[in-house]
Amino acid sequence: MNILFVSYGELSLGKGALRSFCMIRTLAEAGHRIDIVAARVEFPEHPNVRVLSGDGAAPLSKPRIRLAALRASGRQTYDCMHAVDDAVVFVSRVVRFRKSKLIYDASRCFTGSVGSEPSVLYKLFPRHFRQLEKKILTQAAAVLVPCPVLKSDLRNLERNAAIVQIEDVPAQSLFAGYQIERATLMERFEGVASSWVVCSILPGNAKELRKLLVAARKVIETVPDAAFFFKGDLVEEAEKLAANLDIRGRCSFLAADETAEFLAALELADAAMLMPQSASRYIHHEVFTLLHSPAPLVAIQCSAYEKILTDRNSIPVLPSSESISEGLLRALQEPLFSLGIALEGQQLVAGKFTFSSFKHKLRMAYHEALKKK
Repeated sequence: MNILFVSYGELSLGKGALRSFCMIRTLAEAGHRIDIVAARVEFPEHPNVRVLSGDGAAPLSKPRIRLAALRASGRQTYDCMHAVDDAVVFVSRVVRFRKSKLIYDASRCFTGSVGSEPSVLYKLFPRHFRQLEKKILTQAAAVLVPCPVLKSDLRNLERNAAIVQIEDVPAQSLFAGYQIERATLMERFEGVASSWVVCSILPGNAKELRKLLVAARKVIETVPDAAFFFKGDLVEEAEKLAANLDIRGRCSFLAADETAEFLAALELADAAMLMPQSASRYIHHEVFTLLHSPAPLVAIQCSAYEKILTDRNSIPVLPSSESISEGLLRALQEPLFSLGIALEGQQLVAGKFTFSSFKHKLRMAYHEALKKK
């Protein structure tokens, strides 16, 4: 089967494209030929994967991605076209013209009360784009979603949509190159660090960053040899805040693309911390990476995660520096309790969110979609 894979985003593990990586690898290993058109692509060489655009240093613009996809579909016949997120609007037109099938990898609703608009045009012409989204959902041979809430939101928009739920998996499933020595990670800190905390700050949490750093200071005041890894897109701002709080030497700030360092730190951590987007409706895939690690997970309570995170597989805290620091101190100071929390999290991932399960669901979704007339 020939598949054209189109995304407006960067297909890189460092840019959060874990789901797309999993899908491309799964399809390629199943013997399908994948042509990729995206803003920028960092994918290991594979005989069944070809990067048609996005292999340069600078990300491509959306118009150039659309032009590349259109040219590709004119040069070769594709059995289906796989569109990620808002690239589906353009790809849905191409598949009608080329008489191919559409696979839509959805990450949000675009319209309605729970919608997240890709552009300002969706706000200016809400009725038009709502009808367009409904039409795309009907047209798609399969609509792939990562969680039940998004499945419900899209079903409410178009009840006849062929929606298939395929849950995300931990980054450890794909990324094997994180064996970094403890001594190398230690060099990031001033003095000895015998207790490690790894914090994941998801996008959209700039306002909550200070709370987390104040909590880190409270922990360091109680456990002086504690050290913190912070991963997120706010490195420069976080460094300044840490310096103002006089804890810069006990903190290491990882950029979003430092996946190897992040996973290596998680393997050696005494506690992990999740700061989710406060207004998000949907689960972020990083929660599975944190649950898969041997460290107990401390997580700020968020309704999007209430069916995944419980008080058996995580330590729930409120979005305040006092509550966060209390949760982290409990994880560091009660090792037997923390071990039980971590084991429950690992068992949850091993039972429901494995790469083998992901592969099976995706292959079945494609099989069923391509059988349709």
